[in-house]
Amino acid sequence: MQASRRNWLKAASGAAAAVPMVFFTQAALAAKNEAMRTSLKYKDTPEGNNRCDNCMQWVPGKTPKDRGGCKILPGDTEISPSGWCVAWVAAKK
Repeated sequence: MQASRRNWLKAASGAAAAVPMVFFTQAALAAKNEAMRTSLKYKDTPEGNNRCDNCMQWVPGKTPKDRGGCKILPGDTEISPSGWCVAWVAAKK
């Protein structure tokens, strides 16, 4: 009986230690570079027909509607495909 209680306590403490890691991992995967966004006047809405998803700097997300990244905003994974900033350059077709 003692061995199974000890094993249960080890498993429970290991699980308790792993829970915060899940939240830190999710936060690390969804990152924003606020300082660069501000300096580039980024917004989540397009400027006429100019949108992030038709910009040369756009790094697409998993699907065309998912948020992606930008070559100019390092580490930012929350760029809207319909967003815009002053660094917008038409993508070559």
